[in-house]
Amino acid sequence: MCLDLERTNLEKRLEEWCPEYLTVGIVAEHCGVSKVTVLRWIKKGYLAAFRLPGGHNRICRDDFTEFLTKHSIPIRKHLFKENRR
Repeated sequence: MCLDLERTNLEKRLEEWCPEYLTVGIVAEHCGVSKVTVLRWIKKGYLAAFRLPGGHNRICRDDFTEFLTKHSIPIRKHLFKENRR
């Protein structure tokens, strides 16, 4: 039950701070890794993403939430606020 409550709070915070779809760059910056690492995670199936017609990847906020929770990566509020359009 506690885990469900934490997940709900995590999802609420992400909804407030970031758009529905994230770029590889935003995910990389948030996790403190390179864009190449994020692309590797996508290729290996660790992180769900879809490809736009121009070849760029986008990560759904809900999939990113799940990834953060699964790997115990904290949310850093300032990254989302700076990158919001």
